[in-house]
Amino acid sequence: MAGNRTRVQYHRLLGSGMRLNLASVSVTVTTESSILSESPRVDILLLRREGKNWTREQRARLPDGIRDSAAAHVLVEFKYTESVTEDGILRAAAYDLFYRQVQKLSQEETLPVVLSAKTPHRSRLAEWGYEEMQRGVFRTHLPFVGRVVLLALNRLPAQANNAFVKLFASRRQEREAGFEALNRDLFAESTELHAYVLGLTQTLNVKGEVNMAEELTPEKVLAYGKRIRELIFETGTPEERLAGLGPEERLAGLGPEERLAGLSSEERRALLRLLQDELDAGSQGEVAGSDGT
Repeated sequence: MAGNRTRVQYHRLLGSGMRLNLASVSVTVTTESSILSESPRVDILLLRREGKNWTREQRARLPDGIRDSAAAHVLVEFKYTESVTEDGILRAAAYDLFYRQVQKLSQEETLPVVLSAKTPHRSRLAEWGYEEMQRGVFRTHLPFVGRVVLLALNRLPAQANNAFVKLFASRRQEREAGFEALNRDLFAESTELHAYVLGLTQTLNVKGEVNMAEELTPEKVLAYGKRIRELIFETGTPEERLAGLGPEERLAGLGPEERLAGLSSEERRALLRLLQDELDAGSQGEVAGSDGT
């Protein structure tokens, strides 16, 4: 029954990928944080840096609206399936206030952000006093919520620093533009990041897949991506093999990886069904093997 399906925690999917993307440039990403010392954990992303300012390497991987901030602590309220609401903006402001009080930080040291897969309607933005200061980055001067930055993923430019978060945009063409804008050098640096991106680009483009709500975890996405990555290297064209292209060159975008971007919805569903069956069979085999030890 639909009522028994586990809620997909999209902030964990985003956070796990950002952790892989930002680990080498010394930015810590936390997917669950206690705002107050005795409060339950809340579903926000917390980005923390060491040092006085974002470095050039860090800014190259952070989206607009965050990369130019002086704040060392960035609290991100992520909206994937839900639309941005007034309560959501107020909640982001409240998290920021409570976090600053507990951590004894100044306003300059924190930045509350609402990251939205969907673009809020213009009338709602006007009602909340939000204006687009740069493409995809909205700010307001209204009291109480004036510190909260709103980032609309469908509106952010498809450039390298925005590429990863755009994989979560609601519009498929924007997700694909984000994929195309990714810096392929990062994939050679981290094969795990490459696998995660491949898993995301396939799973987030499938709508209505059976049991996806139960299956879509960061661990499952990574497992899908690792298998897809294996398939990419297994299915290189004869021309590519004769040319002697190695993994690094294929990861740089020269290999058959781009074929995945052109798959139809039915082809994506078929691929995911095969991967689900393969991974489920593998896990059952491991359980059966462990019983005999």
